[in-house]
Amino acid sequence: MSLMFEKQPFAVRGFNLCESILRHTPEQLRKFIRRMKVLRMNTLIVHSDYGWNRRKELMIGECRNAGVDIVLMVFGPRTFFSNVPWKTQYFAKDDNGRPFSLKPECETHPCTFDEEGKEAFYCGAVKWLEELPEAVKKVHLRAADGNMFCRCQHCRTLTPWEKWQNFVELFAQAAEKVRPDLQWETDIYFKRYDLPEDTAVFDKMHRMMYDTFGRHPSVELGSRKDEIHLDVMSALTEKKYPGLTPNSYHLQQLKMWAERFPGKVYIHENAMMQRQQGIFQYGTSAYLRDLEIFRELGIPGVCYEAFEPGYCGYEKMFEILGKALCGEEPEFIPGELDKLLPEKMMEVFCCDRDFPLEKFVHDPFELALMEHYRLVYWEPGAENCRKFIDFAFANPEKCDMLNIGYGTLRTGMLMGKIKFSGLSESAEDLINRRKLWDFMEEIPPESDPVDVCRDLIRELAEKAEDIS
Repeated sequence: MSLMFEKQPFAVRGFNLCESILRHTPEQLRKFIRRMKVLRMNTLIVHSDYGWNRRKELMIGECRNAGVDIVLMVFGPRTFFSNVPWKTQYFAKDDNGRPFSLKPECETHPCTFDEEGKEAFYCGAVKWLEELPEAVKKVHLRAADGNMFCRCQHCRTLTPWEKWQNFVELFAQAAEKVRPDLQWETDIYFKRYDLPEDTAVFDKMHRMMYDTFGRHPSVELGSRKDEIHLDVMSALTEKKYPGLTPNSYHLQQLKMWAERFPGKVYIHENAMMQRQQGIFQYGTSAYLRDLEIFRELGIPGVCYEAFEPGYCGYEKMFEILGKALCGEEPEFIPGELDKLLPEKMMEVFCCDRDFPLEKFVHDPFELALMEHYRLVYWEPGAENCRKFIDFAFANPEKCDMLNIGYGTLRTGMLMGKIKFSGLSESAEDLINRRKLWDFMEEIPPESDPVDVCRDLIRELAEKAEDIS
């Protein structure tokens, strides 16, 4: 495949470590950042909530040596409320007025009608900004997934942006007070893809991140072939867009944002997709076509979700995309699966029970990974979960083993397929967390978070039982 690219490099060429820092060993982080220099990537998004305090000296030093800018991303409600004496009344509530969260966590949203909560958010933001290392010059304010915005009697009539924008403005005030030198930004993310009526605070931002959450990786943005993902539309937006699929919807909304804020909207692409356990999705062709679209729209660049555990499956793709981001014409010849999957359109590559994986996948490790994933996708019983976890633990450099272990067991539990008995208090706590990374961040600094979680996942796997 030969695509003609302009020679001008994209200004933003990078990766987003997402919530994965504590799933890395220090050696893996060094390897990841040093590779960025080879790929000529210049931007690394790092989540301050998850592992930053343990690894910041390492990451600041390695990024400085590699010529990589750190963008420190913060889940505002989780971290800012944690900085002050918080109350559950500050948090978003369900239709019955009960807080979704009982303590600040990844998925916590605030209630915009709680004035005391807004003051606490502002004070927590000030404290966080005061503690920022001088080496950090760029900050990203992130909101959690859009499923648990406040539904109290006051908030339920507001749009998702109206429920969050007050807090973006409070962060802007805190940043201007404490670190006026900062370049700061926020995200355009699911439930918040429509332009808000009041865009004044966005004019103050250095740039904005448009997250293409829910798009199908086998076809480019704008395509309507991704009808298999139609159910994702309800997660992306509360409005009705008849005839649009996630990919076509994203291009429509992206054009609107790019026109309103020319040169300020860059892309976040969920390329490695944590929820799909490291299964490569053969999206290289589509992502290359996306880059052509971004150039036409004046989009300044892309950050791809990526992390070292499991990176090997995506390595060739990122080498190709890295060259394209730098303005070079990449050497890419689509393989059989690259050509087949846009027509086959499986929800997740390899989830089709009848698809002949062995016909197309010849690497023994990749084939085994896909077979394990497909098995637990359809039959998430205790024994299949144990086999997948054993495989991941036997391949720690190639697998995101903690995410596979936690995700596989928790999915089986939530689907009513497995249960646990006789668990330790810590294992019980882990399996009932909404997010693995919230649990990991609370592990005491004298303990290794990878070791702790590996041991607890082993306990969970051993004590998992089928529900008949």
